[in-house]
Amino acid sequence: MLKFLRRHALRKQPFPDAWLDVLQGRVAWYARLTPELQLRLQSRIQIFLREKTFIGCGGLEVTEAMRVIVAAQACRLELHHEPSHFPHCETIFLYPDAFVSTVTRMLPGGVIEQVPTVRIGESWHRGSVVLAWNAVEESAWAEWTGRNVVLHEFAHQLDNGSGTVDGVPVLRNAAAYTRWERVVNRALTRLRLQLSWGNVPIDPYAAQNPAEFFAVTTELYFEAPQVLRAFDPELLQLLEDYYGVFPVSDARAA
Repeated sequence: MLKFLRRHALRKQPFPDAWLDVLQGRVAWYARLTPELQLRLQSRIQIFLREKTFIGCGGLEVTEAMRVIVAAQACRLELHHEPSHFPHCETIFLYPDAFVSTVTRMLPGGVIEQVPTVRIGESWHRGSVVLAWNAVEESAWAEWTGRNVVLHEFAHQLDNGSGTVDGVPVLRNAAAYTRWERVVNRALTRLRLQLSWGNVPIDPYAAQNPAEFFAVTTELYFEAPQVLRAFDPELLQLLEDYYGVFPVSDARAA
């Protein structure tokens, strides 16, 4: 109840002019939103920034503009339906650029190997998202690439809504889960087959597992839906039903 009242009070507060300047000047897709959606996004950014802690790493000083840009892109995922406000994410760590993370792998014979890996983003099962700021800033404008690290990592947070990161976010009912499994399994199997033939219809990283498939196709849905439509129209429709059908002012040409 206290959280509900606090969020209600935040929605009543005026959106800071400095934050609006950031949205208008540094987030390309903001201008395409209808006035109603712009107001909705603003209220959700206010809640996001109140409830999440930002920490700069590698000498990076986190500014208000950085916080607003991250919040806007994360909140975009839930703009067309009732928001979860990413309850499992409490902290966002920002590095100036790509960072090194240690990946633990199990080798044959039970040998555990720890491999340093360069990344631009990570989503942890509990508590945190890690982002490279230069990739965040670029993706706020370079939509044509079909890649957006904030959308990718916060798609993992949506995936984690049920407590398991398995490529299946929280859905409406049993029929929705059945449909999701059918469409995604077919599309993922076809992607892996195409990659084995040397055909690369979308980012090969999507073939790693269902969780990465969901995150990569989420990036395409928002940033390059025409690529997703060419790859699998039924998958595009599935994501439209989950994220919400965009009004004309928030869509891109197919």
